[in-house]
Amino acid sequence: MFVVKRFKWLLSLLFIFTFTVVAEAEPSAGNVEKVEWNLMLVGGSMNTCSSISAGRCSDESWIDSATMRTITYADFREENIQRILAESNWSGSSETRQKTAEMLNAAKRRFSDNSTTMSDFSAFFRELYPNLWRDITTPQWYLIRDHLQASEAQDAPEVSRPDLSKQPEGADLFLTFANRARQLAEAENQEPLVLVVTASGRDSFDAVDFYLETFRVQGVSAEWLPIDAAFGHAVAANECDALPEYRGQYQQSFARERVYPWLAEIQKRACENPESLLDLVERAHGVFINGGDQSLTRQAFFKPDGSPTNWLNSIRARVFSGQMIAGGTSAGTAVMSGNPMITNGSSDAGLREGAFAMTQPPAADCARFDSCKPAVSADSLTYNREGGLDLFPFGILDTHFSERGRQGRLLALQIATEAPFAVGVDETTALLVNTYSGDFRVQGAHGVFVQAHPDRTDTGLLARFSYLRNGTSGKFSKEDGIVEIAFNTQAQGDSGASGSSQFLRDRSITSALQACAPESEPAHYFQEYNGISVLLAFDQFTRTANEKDGCEVVNGIIHFAVEDD
Repeated sequence: MFVVKRFKWLLSLLFIFTFTVVAEAEPSAGNVEKVEWNLMLVGGSMNTCSSISAGRCSDESWIDSATMRTITYADFREENIQRILAESNWSGSSETRQKTAEMLNAAKRRFSDNSTTMSDFSAFFRELYPNLWRDITTPQWYLIRDHLQASEAQDAPEVSRPDLSKQPEGADLFLTFANRARQLAEAENQEPLVLVVTASGRDSFDAVDFYLETFRVQGVSAEWLPIDAAFGHAVAANECDALPEYRGQYQQSFARERVYPWLAEIQKRACENPESLLDLVERAHGVFINGGDQSLTRQAFFKPDGSPTNWLNSIRARVFSGQMIAGGTSAGTAVMSGNPMITNGSSDAGLREGAFAMTQPPAADCARFDSCKPAVSADSLTYNREGGLDLFPFGILDTHFSERGRQGRLLALQIATEAPFAVGVDETTALLVNTYSGDFRVQGAHGVFVQAHPDRTDTGLLARFSYLRNGTSGKFSKEDGIVEIAFNTQAQGDSGASGSSQFLRDRSITSALQACAPESEPAHYFQEYNGISVLLAFDQFTRTANEKDGCEVVNGIIHFAVEDD
């Protein structure tokens, strides 16, 4: 029955939605190719060559394991094992604690030297103790993993070589950011300074070297802004000596002061003198936020009572006055949203269940402990109703967009929150935005998906969509979405994976836009999978460019329908 209905559904859809957009202003071509942007929004997966990510390098001969961080090792010293097995860590789990002790002692006997990698240990645990591997909770695994991690050396950092990246588009984004910061600095006769924020990571110390090195090799100074969720809570409570405990409580991160003692000391000094962060921000011309979990990132910028920190207020003021640029990748982009901020979930779950407002997203193993509520499962679509940093004033932001088939989840969130405008950024791609004028430009390997004017139909959810590729520019309006467009005159064919019929989780929808012929067929793409269907359609309000290779679309129609149970 679902398939038989689709043609009636298509006709009614086009009639309904054409009527709703008749009064909308059609985007007109604008001369906005040069964008003096203050916000860089990267969709994740910048794929930059480094000593740890050798597989991303076109040449690995420069990597020296004696002077660079190349891998994470495990350390089975008895004191590390005993810290894991402390009874306070296993309240109500004495049997699991005993089994963990047996596993760790066996691992200690098996790995008697100092060359065991964390991957080796994980494989040992998973393969030889499968029942225990399934039984331990996510926090318990982090406890084990973190306490076993061998200490890192300050004089052997992760070294970044963006110039040797196999996929240059991600490295080019770092260069674009550095050059824009340099431009701002030169206008004030200053040396450019970029601050890196690594608060999106559960282990907020892990990526510090990478980001500092990546910007420094671009010819700008870079410093770490040592904030994270634990830092924010410690400052608010005036308990800087308790930072290790706060890391465990709020980030499920342990023993970082042993693994990275110099970074822990920097963070503690900043905690004791938080005004020093304002000095850093006032001197900086850019701030860049890493990927991970935007719910963690947010806690680094807001006090426990929900009010913004002084350093967030200072960053906002400098970004909006044009003295500083802000950027982020993956979670570092998602957290730039105003209200709401997406935090979790798949398209499948979002379209079937709707969206749930939660301060924190459900844990990966929430079903096991009946702790998912109000969400249904760990896969449920969730959002923070208070929003993110509010540096992107136009709408919701989502990332890893085409690669994970997130069109459905974003539309479901728009409907649930009555958000008229939303943007999804593909991997290795950036949206460069002037938050004052609304001017924007797309840069990178893939594209940017824009959804506006969401609505319900009798059969599902629909919106106007646009898909824009590298080099295309335009202008956003809070009220009307895209109001100007200047398509790139050179076709930007997409080398990304083509996807499959599983359009709720891969690039299938975007791949259908590799070529387009809007005049010949209004229904451009139709696919069904697992009781959900998607339609891409064009009408008289749709504009396209580069139709034969890397089609770009403004004001297309996207519709999702869920089969009745």
